[in-house]
Amino acid sequence: MAASTRGAPQLRLVRPLATAYALGLLSSTSPRIIKILILVAKRKLEPHAAWRQLNRVIRQALALHRFPTFCGVLVGGSTLLPIPVYRLVSGVLQAIPVVPTISTSQRRRFATFLAALLSASLSFRLLNRVPTSLQQDVEAAQPLTHLEVCSPGPFDEPPERSSREIDASTLDAKLLTRSDLAGRTMDLTLFSVIRALDIAVSTMWDHATRSGTAEKAKLVSSITPPLLFCFSAATIMHAWFYTPSRLPTTYNRWISAAAELDQRLLLTLRHARYGTWVYGKDTGMASLLGSMCHDYGLPEEYGDPSKTVPIPCELVHMGRGKSCEKHAVLRFCRGWAFAAKMYAPLQLVILARFARKHRRAGDQYGLSGLNLDATVRAAVDMARSSAFLGAFIALFYYNVCLSRTRLGPKLFSSKVVTPQMWDSGLCVLAGCLMCGWSVLFERPRKRLEILFFVLPRAAATWFPRRYLPEDRWKEHLAFSISAAVVLTTAQESPRRVRGVLGKVLHGVLSTK
Repeated sequence: MAASTRGAPQLRLVRPLATAYALGLLSSTSPRIIKILILVAKRKLEPHAAWRQLNRVIRQALALHRFPTFCGVLVGGSTLLPIPVYRLVSGVLQAIPVVPTISTSQRRRFATFLAALLSASLSFRLLNRVPTSLQQDVEAAQPLTHLEVCSPGPFDEPPERSSREIDASTLDAKLLTRSDLAGRTMDLTLFSVIRALDIAVSTMWDHATRSGTAEKAKLVSSITPPLLFCFSAATIMHAWFYTPSRLPTTYNRWISAAAELDQRLLLTLRHARYGTWVYGKDTGMASLLGSMCHDYGLPEEYGDPSKTVPIPCELVHMGRGKSCEKHAVLRFCRGWAFAAKMYAPLQLVILARFARKHRRAGDQYGLSGLNLDATVRAAVDMARSSAFLGAFIALFYYNVCLSRTRLGPKLFSSKVVTPQMWDSGLCVLAGCLMCGWSVLFERPRKRLEILFFVLPRAAATWFPRRYLPEDRWKEHLAFSISAAVVLTTAQESPRRVRGVLGKVLHGVLSTK
């Protein structure tokens, strides 16, 4: 009994490491396992082949350079190292009499931060230590051109302007291949930096508003998330149109699936921006939209820029009528349905957890735990979140039409702002700037979660996705410090880590 009592504290300290590793393993393998099981259920994959793929997924996830090990080292080190680090810090401070007296709580916080810093640095190195045999797979996952993000249209994609990718001449001069480039953890680093900045800014804001009026502070706090989301959404959508290589490949595909934009129309907007599709000139691009007109039952001259100026919105609506308002409503409905397919299963999971928590004794299936209020609340949340995405899509399309044909030409003379200027970027910019206001459909708490999801992705468009290995130390430093700030705050003051992340980290890091 005495031995088990002595061992209990050590087991409690190890629990965060095991929990983090399990969560990392679950999050990294579940999507691929579910996809394999769906293929088996649809009889598109033989059981023997499915077993081999499942085995490969598990073996890859258990490797030292994979995400589960990263999570285990990051969290485990943050809970196991503070005690020895605290003793080391205390011993050093006692050996230096000139150092001012530091309280025990201050030493403990510094030891916690230092332990988290060391853990973050080690986990970053592990995650970036990719075996040579897998470097080609890492390279293949990075988008280099438009053609790797979208299926090619009837013409080649125009080159992206101001691309942040390392050019071939630089690689040759450095004697490197593209698979040697660093940056595979850029999204994770930006996420950590954004969350650390949120902690710092919100902490300073709380201290600054203690002496000010509460009403002004509340107003600013309620306005800031929607404004930041609008900025982030505009940045992401603009990148999706003109520089998709700055976004993750899977994110590009998800936006394409939600937008349901004909590839030929998207290609036309890119060519218009890059000067290879011009109104009033025969640049050999008439058949690009001509084939689209033919498919949607419209006169082919509608798609000829030398004959039709500007291209009518009826073509932008992709055969769904002339009315921009009806098209926006239809886009809202289709976007709502697209989002409901994602949110409905999540709400069912939440209902199941609620029912299990509140079920009565003797109820095997837990259905007695359900009540009308919980069911209605889940349905309303699903409808509200779906309306957010539906409104996002509808606002984008409607403001594109408003700017290029309805409202824009009435506000600005065609001599000042020409149709070419509208279709080469201004109409897309109008849609980008307005679509983000759909976030007002969501509750304030949910707006913050959505903001934390999109803001790192918007920030990623400002940096190259792959960069020279000699610059990795910058990302290493940024990740280590920001992750240490987040983990230390989650242990010392968990309420400072806002949103779901704060609750998750508090539960994972708890040793009680």
